[in-house]
Amino acid sequence: MWELVKEDIRKYWKAAVFMFVAAVILVVCFGGACISRIVVGLPCPACGMTRAALLLLSGHWKESIQMQPFFIIFFLGIAVCVVKRYIFRKKVGRLFWAYAGIMLVAALVFYLYRMVLYFPHTPPMTYNKDNLLLYVYHLFF
Repeated sequence: MWELVKEDIRKYWKAAVFMFVAAVILVVCFGGACISRIVVGLPCPACGMTRAALLLLSGHWKESIQMQPFFIIFFLGIAVCVVKRYIFRKKVGRLFWAYAGIMLVAALVFYLYRMVLYFPHTPPMTYNKDNLLLYVYHLFF
């Protein structure tokens, strides 16, 4: 198991460092890591995932599910892939892509549902008035 972990760390450490640095820069410069909210001010389909994770880790299951129900499904899917890869030593290619496709479609449908019912007045489905697109628009008009 540990050989696979070491191999994966060697393969993917640059991508992980890049994503971490990018997230830190976005949080420091813009107060958040969501590109959609920063650029156009709109929540993305994954909006609320970080808050849902923090709520879940602090024992607030109900609030976590209300914030972003897909976090628990996402977390369970990742756990299944990790167990398959590192415990059973099997490739997760097809499983991962099938799961990712199903999650993407379901998340988009749920996103549209939340946009219709909760945007722009209920967190996390709120509008960011300090977005870059609006800033650039006001520079020219």
